[in-house]
Amino acid sequence: MNRREILSTLGATALAVSISGETTMADDNKTIAIIGTGRMGGAFGKLFAGAGYKVIYGSRNPGEEKVQAVVKSTPNGAAMSPKDAAAKAAIIVLATPWNATEAAIKGMGDLAGKLILDPTNAISFGKDGPSMSVDTSGGELVRDWAKGASVVKAFNTVGYFVIAEPKVLGDKVGVFLAGDDAAAKEKVMAMVNSLGFEATDVGPMKNARVLEGMSMLYMTPFMSGKSDQRFEWAVRRSGGVKLGTVRPAG
Repeated sequence: MNRREILSTLGATALAVSISGETTMADDNKTIAIIGTGRMGGAFGKLFAGAGYKVIYGSRNPGEEKVQAVVKSTPNGAAMSPKDAAAKAAIIVLATPWNATEAAIKGMGDLAGKLILDPTNAISFGKDGPSMSVDTSGGELVRDWAKGASVVKAFNTVGYFVIAEPKVLGDKVGVFLAGDDAAAKEKVMAMVNSLGFEATDVGPMKNARVLEGMSMLYMTPFMSGKSDQRFEWAVRRSGGVKLGTVRPAG
């Protein structure tokens, strides 16, 4: 598996959900605009179409044969330009590579009142394997680029094949959420859980640095050729275990 395929295995995407109700259609939050029609775009399309959402793909070439093939594989799917797709949807999935993320976000226009789910991983590859390509995290940058929006990190540690088929492994796969807007995270948690995953709030957006590091661990079996060691992240709750006094850190 080459580097591009490894990157596309993870949710190198951003998902934006309107919380303002100021869309031209589907005020019930049941329309999704997926910007990109590659492996991740198709996976999110299958996920949301299967959950009863209307899916609109955004593409620079919506009439292209390979784009139409993705549309035809999506029940009630459609394709149009990214800007038009975003304007018509209550939910926007930015299924683009990391190096195209900034331009894609800024090309969407005014994002005020949107809730952005960001599964991007700001990583690069060198002779020693993957490493962070930014000083902070992709999540923090997406937050800064998307002026006026609430941004929640999510799905960045989940394989594309699990996004397409949440029950493929039997048990629920974990989706970790980081963000600075508590209300936004509550909305995202409810949506993620309803899609068949198990969401966990792991704190503010600065913790996206840890989550993106987890994506590099996820890639280790792919990079080492040990495909039998591939894994997905899951959560085991320990809230029911009685503990003694826990001393604050510091």
